[in-house]
Amino acid sequence: MYAGKPVIGLTGSFKPDSWTAQHFLNESYLHAVRHFGGIPLLIPVLTEKEELEYLLNQCDGLILTGGNDIDPGRFGEQLLNDTVVIASERDEAETAVLDLAVRMDIPILGICRGIQMMNVYFGGTLYQDIPAQCPSDIKHRMEEPYHRTSHSCILVPGSPLHTLAGKDSIGVNSHHHQAIKEPAPGFLVMGRSEDGIIEAICDPGKPFCWGVQWHPERIWDIEDSSAKLFEAFIAASRNA
Repeated sequence: MYAGKPVIGLTGSFKPDSWTAQHFLNESYLHAVRHFGGIPLLIPVLTEKEELEYLLNQCDGLILTGGNDIDPGRFGEQLLNDTVVIASERDEAETAVLDLAVRMDIPILGICRGIQMMNVYFGGTLYQDIPAQCPSDIKHRMEEPYHRTSHSCILVPGSPLHTLAGKDSIGVNSHHHQAIKEPAPGFLVMGRSEDGIIEAICDPGKPFCWGVQWHPERIWDIEDSSAKLFEAFIAASRNA
């Protein structure tokens, strides 16, 4: 906590290159964290263990952000096809981040790739390629403009997200290639798209350990359920 505001760690994206490898984060995450009262702290890929532990010790909450596909080897499968684009360095780094965050028992919010990483870390599996494995009329990789909702998420009655949103269905955006197949043991499914793809999960045994498949950081100003999600996460981080 700094000046009464919770510090929120955000995992960064990683683009490997022999000369100009890049560590980066879309600024919409920073805007959302700041707007709802948090202080964002970027956690780069390739951070040394000691450095990582130092960074996490400054954090009151953790957001696992969007990005590349998860390596299927992490959930016991072979690579399905060449549409699956992985970043093994990021998988390894975020596994280490989760090890520390779970040990510290701080609030965790997984967004897009983040929900997938969370699910795999805790023992679940993924669809590697939605178009090949779950053909649907819904476009789960929407086209621009991104500042809009593209389909509905049907909430599970009585789930924490249903209670938070105060309605049975919410609007979400969609820009992902993989999705949850089998939820991790102990996790509760809180919402699905109309075609059955899991859109939200949580661990009901923890104060705040939620994952969502959409990008609330892009639509919180036009969709109140995404605003409420950030409000709940920042409040949990403030009280951690």
